Amino acid sequence: MKKPLKILVLDNTREEKSFGSKNLVYWALKTSPEGSEIIVRRSPDHDLPPVDIAVDAIILSGSVTSCVELSESWIKPYDDFIAAHITKGTPMLGVCYGHQAIARYLFRQAKGELKLGKAADAEYGWQEIRKVGDHPFLESLPQKFNTYESHYEEVSELPPGAVLLASSERCLVQAFQVEHKPIFGIQFHPEYSIDEAEASLAQKLKKGVRKDWILNPGKGSALYDENVGKVIFGNFFRIAAERRRENK
Repeated sequence: MKKPLKILVLDNTREEKSFGSKNLVYWALKTSPEGSEIIVRRSPDHDLPPVDIAVDAIILSGSVTSCVELSESWIKPYDDFIAAHITKGTPMLGVCYGHQAIARYLFRQAKGELKLGKAADAEYGWQEIRKVGDHPFLESLPQKFNTYESHYEEVSELPPGAVLLASSERCLVQAFQVEHKPIFGIQFHPEYSIDEAEASLAQKLKKGVRKDWILNPGKGSALYDENVGKVIFGNFFRIAAERRRENK
């Protein structure tokens, strides 16, 4: 029997309806070993746990916060928390803003320019992702797969100390791993359901988002593949479980 994991979800969402990152919690419960403990803390509310908290895995949620916004008071403690656990090697998965935050740490470590910010062409909708090479994190996914995107900022260059795992036509860095550590970032949103994704897309259109940034609206029923979320989160928790065994 697989042993339960202690999983921390850092919820970075800013819209009240998204508080708690329920979709990430859903996938954590669905794909982690039975009996795993899920802890949710809200970073923008200064609700971080102690930096030395003992957990088996950390998930960093998305956010409408800009990845180049550094002045808000919650961001430095959040970055410091992430830095401590990257240094420690705690298994970590950053989604969208979380992905960008891990990249921000790597660029800072290299003392270079932060190669992240507004994308030339945003991705809102159903996008084809291409795997780069083979890696256990994306194992069992086809070489090309469709998933939901919702970002106008991105990591524009592969950060120092990272390995590229996936790209798309509009975004070079769709997924990466921190070298030699069980730490991953994904720009896309495999946690979104069809209904959630299509509602988000409709809202973007209502707000007047550029139509060339909207990808395959209304095609979720044809392009959504539940297996993408199942594989990615399942692989991440398997890697986290292996890491725990190695450290015992």
